[in-house]
Amino acid sequence: MAVSPHTIYENFVLENKLESLLKTKIDMNSFITADYSLTENPGMKKIINTYTASGELEELAMGQGNTKEFEVSFTPKEYDVGTTQGKFAWFDEQEMTDPIVVDRGMMAISEAMVNDLTDKVIAELGKATLTLSVSDWSYDAVVDAIAKYPYEEEEGLTLLINPAEKAEFRKALKDDLSYVEANVRTGYIGSVCGVPVVVSKAVPEDTAFLFTKQATTCFIKKGVEVEPERDANIRKNTVYTRKVALVALTDATRVIKITKE
Repeated sequence: MAVSPHTIYENFVLENKLESLLKTKIDMNSFITADYSLTENPGMKKIINTYTASGELEELAMGQGNTKEFEVSFTPKEYDVGTTQGKFAWFDEQEMTDPIVVDRGMMAISEAMVNDLTDKVIAELGKATLTLSVSDWSYDAVVDAIAKYPYEEEEGLTLLINPAEKAEFRKALKDDLSYVEANVRTGYIGSVCGVPVVVSKAVPEDTAFLFTKQATTCFIKKGVEVEPERDANIRKNTVYTRKVALVALTDATRVIKITKE
């Protein structure tokens, strides 16, 4: 796309600006799996299979064979890939009056895009089939959640909580946290039972998630792009930011939904 010589910022500058602002926020990309297969194939739909395995071993005497067998079944679900787009406009006169106006506008769009991704990831985590009910937010609650995790390895687990739960954890762990220098200075929790704790206002009240990045996948059709336009007659600049992607729960065995009674 040709860029008008009067456009405040060229397209690649806007893209870099947006990417830079996105990286200053809590990056949910660290907690999901990215899949770019949609970029290689036509279509705006994705069929995702949820697998369930069943079966058991048998003790056999000489000459005997199995009477049972292991089976794997799956349930397919079709998802529509959506376009998330934001629009920001400003006039030359506004930018000349206050040069920060463009940065503030781009920041607002970037924050909205980050929040949109966060909300979608948490909505998919909310579909977890492995659940745990606890009476309070404490060290024991985390231990019980880890015990429910169906895999031996605990590497990669993250505990996602909301701010209210953060306060409860601080109170419950105060004796242990008193030995952590960062907590004395900033109230930092860090990790509980070796699991990093991440706080987000997007997490529903009385809910937490223990999960790995394999639980959810972001299928990307088109990454973040920025497209500017200009109405020279009225000196109006408009920027569109968009991303075409789909977030889905792809491995329900990798997330435990914890709720408080």
